[in-house]
Amino acid sequence: MYLDILVYAVAVLLLGSVAIFIKTALFDRRPQKVGLILAIVALPLYAIYYNDVKLFDRVDLRQAISPLENFKGADSNFHSDIAPAGLIAAFLLIRILVFQRVAVRRRLQRVHDPIANFFAGATFITLVSSTLVSTFSWGWVGAVVLGGISTLVYLGALALLAAFVEVFVELSKLISVWIKRKVFSLATRITRIASWVSSLGGRLVSRALIERIRADTSKQESIFQDEQETQDRRLEDAYVRDRNRRRKAAQRRQARVPEQAQDPVPGESLPTSESTATSETP
Repeated sequence: MYLDILVYAVAVLLLGSVAIFIKTALFDRRPQKVGLILAIVALPLYAIYYNDVKLFDRVDLRQAISPLENFKGADSNFHSDIAPAGLIAAFLLIRILVFQRVAVRRRLQRVHDPIANFFAGATFITLVSSTLVSTFSWGWVGAVVLGGISTLVYLGALALLAAFVEVFVELSKLISVWIKRKVFSLATRITRIASWVSSLGGRLVSRALIERIRADTSKQESIFQDEQETQDRRLEDAYVRDRNRRRKAAQRRQARVPEQAQDPVPGESLPTSESTATSETP
């Protein structure tokens, strides 16, 4: 009788927990959707485990775990125990107490999110472990072993799984960066080859050679202009020297003419100095 009352009370607490999850996860939009899913799944698991209690025995829900009978030592018609209901009742009471405490201040509601998800997961694991222990008649040793495994999974396996996921993500980023580098390097090489091919027309005749020839030509033209100017000046200087030399020679010849010359023949006149200089000058 006391077992039935406790089972019914825990069932009411489970329904209340689901209602609270619906309010916080769906209406208040708090991050408790995982807890909501686990709480909803816990309802049929609870009914399956306590299917031998009145009000739950109207439908044979243990047909859902009948595939376990394929394993050696399994018996789906086990007798339920009060311990799972007691543990679930403790979880739910603590969860409701925490919910009432953080509801006083809105800023404290975020504290309730991981706590609610934890207790929903603890309830789910308790029901699964209790069903397995009772089905295979493992007793309290099996319950302790499954509880320890569940604790290890909660404490380490989830973190290990998260670490593996993070390592996989980082490796994916590393591989993507490496692929980008290789693709970029390949694109650079293709661009250089395309640039080289596009410039083949200019490479058939060396542009540097043409520019060097043009520079030499310009240099030679400059030298030619300088030499031409030098030669022209030399020619002009030689002409001036020759002209001055002829003038000086004419002046010397004129100075040698005797001052007292003979009388000229009648009808002839002596040449004057001006006419002599004029005739000698080219």
